[in-house]
Amino acid sequence: MAIGLQNQGGTCSMNSSLQCLLHTPRLSDFFAKSDKIRGEVANDFRKLIIESMRSNASVSIKPGPKLQSSPGSQQDAQEYLMFLLNALDQELRAATKMKPVKSGRKDRKGGGQVQSSLVAEIFEGQSRTKLQCPKCSNEASVTLETFMSLSLPVPSSTVGNTITLESCIQEYTKDDMLDAWCCSKCKSKQHNICKKMEFVKLPACLILHLARFKCDSSGNVEKIDTAIDIPESVEISGQHYSLYGLINHTGDADYGHYTASIKLGNKNFLERMNICNS
Repeated sequence: MAIGLQNQGGTCSMNSSLQCLLHTPRLSDFFAKSDKIRGEVANDFRKLIIESMRSNASVSIKPGPKLQSSPGSQQDAQEYLMFLLNALDQELRAATKMKPVKSGRKDRKGGGQVQSSLVAEIFEGQSRTKLQCPKCSNEASVTLETFMSLSLPVPSSTVGNTITLESCIQEYTKDDMLDAWCCSKCKSKQHNICKKMEFVKLPACLILHLARFKCDSSGNVEKIDTAIDIPESVEISGQHYSLYGLINHTGDADYGHYTASIKLGNKNFLERMNICNS
């Protein structure tokens, strides 16, 4: 059984995110067994894991104050997840004097080996974008990007149609066409050149974010309510993933509520968590 987390006022996005991380075995096992964790965020996260293991399902527990990125204010769940994972990553790196991986660097061979924290080992992936001159085959603007989540585009709602998660992934990875580009090697000017993206390294645990919020022509934020079919397993670039945690948002762009659904044990379905006890 899973433990509920107390709602401290607008913390449903935090609670939902924490439930997913608490049920990530490699992450929770590491913090539970590490009694010399340094860093305020990491210590509060460890305390939460230990307390959740000791408590029973009839009570709810209160996450520590350092786990809140913006106390008293509502926040998007994906933003909170990135805040927490980056904070844990930085504190673990600082404790072992590791250097963070720089994203956006240019590299032609994929770069060398970089020391990483456990958080990065679990959640961090790397993609590469490149342009190739059709005249001289020169590869230019080869850029490596590290990521801990992929924000997938969600098409606008279509009556009677359900969009698949696979189609959102395909939309994310599809080639982009650039209107004009000048090759640095042969100096030729090219039109409609193709910009390709590929994954260099996929993480052990992949976080997919459905980008349901967008700005309209007036600058107002609106929610895309397109139905997305989420399978229990998916394959990306030859790597197989099984779904074990899902964060749900109900409501609109102005007001909403987050809950989490978690796969417990060997059950072949997700159980909705009571993660926001009042």
